[in-house]
Amino acid sequence: MNGKLCCWLLVSAFATRAALAAEPLRLTLEVTEPTGVHRDGSPVHVLLALPRPTAASTSFRLIHDGKPVAAQFRPSANATGTSEWWLDFVARSAPNETRKYVVEYGPDVEPGPERTSGHKLIEKADLFVVSNAPYIDWTVPRDLRGFLRSVDFTPSEHLRPGSIGLSIRDRNGTTHQLGGDGTNSRVVRRGKMVVALRFEKAETSGTLDGVQWSADLIFPGPVSWVELRLNIDDPQNRVEEVGLQLRLNLDPPSGSSRTLVELGAARAVYRSLVGDAQVELRADRDAVPRWQVLRGTKGQLQSFVVASEHSPPPEGWAHVMDRKRCLAIAFENFGQQGEERINIQADGTLTASKRFHAEKLHDGEARKRWRAWLHFVHFPPAQSAGSDPHMMQNPLVVQQVDR
Repeated sequence: MNGKLCCWLLVSAFATRAALAAEPLRLTLEVTEPTGVHRDGSPVHVLLALPRPTAASTSFRLIHDGKPVAAQFRPSANATGTSEWWLDFVARSAPNETRKYVVEYGPDVEPGPERTSGHKLIEKADLFVVSNAPYIDWTVPRDLRGFLRSVDFTPSEHLRPGSIGLSIRDRNGTTHQLGGDGTNSRVVRRGKMVVALRFEKAETSGTLDGVQWSADLIFPGPVSWVELRLNIDDPQNRVEEVGLQLRLNLDPPSGSSRTLVELGAARAVYRSLVGDAQVELRADRDAVPRWQVLRGTKGQLQSFVVASEHSPPPEGWAHVMDRKRCLAIAFENFGQQGEERINIQADGTLTASKRFHAEKLHDGEARKRWRAWLHFVHFPPAQSAGSDPHMMQNPLVVQQVDR
């Protein structure tokens, strides 16, 4: 009897251990709508922090209300194991609602569903192409020179050749185009839900020596925007300003078909442009006035709408349109960390900039940031865009409530 009892106990112990091993590991996430707007489907990005490194072959799934949700899980590093995993998915939300999601993972977890259609990353010798066939193709130079080379959104190309793209201006007033020789690029994550690219460079010229920068370009599905996250490590405070210039492929403006512009100040400001006219939204929370819209021609801009003493801060976005195409561009915390501008010319040239304060930064403040969203849609945007600029600027907030 003792031998049989011993054998039974061993079998029971192994069975219990196997059952425990099969139990999935879990994380809980809270996703909150922050601004009182209903979201039919907003992209969510979060870098999960697991309690211990997990093999790249590990299975994951995302659960909401007991049901699996289409999601994309990717390791943050090309290694045999990592504790940081990217999670991308699309969430619905009522205004100010908080929803709970559960991440389950482990060797015995049944993988959750991913999107069956969406983005595809095509790598060429000197280009990345993010394609969501048959709708839209983004073409990005591997050295980031010019930022975006093409946005082909059937039936229209949205960009003309020759954009400057991203730039830095040093404290001596010299402008340096970002990218080119010495720029390293890599794929951060890829899949039908999201493609993310990173570009990095250490500057070595005299006026920028010691400056390092990285630019993340994030292409979420199913929307037609790209998110830019520019980070500049500038311990000597050599960078005065960052800029972006794009030549939009708008129809030549005429008296009967002008370039249309909407600007997100404290309220929407509308203008139509022809000839050499331009309009500019300018903001700096430490200036008087804190924001204003100017109009006129190059070198002769005059105030058009000016903030009052009690005006709320500007929203910091613009729609630039002809009768076929529209770019909705929006910036995070516009005018809250230095002077920022959005300038649009009648010929479709868009120039944006952010100037940083000249005083010496404190310890831990060497990094300068610029975040923007560029949403390419058809005209009119109210019909073709599933999200407005305010929703891009205020994405759903994700909190990992256990680790």
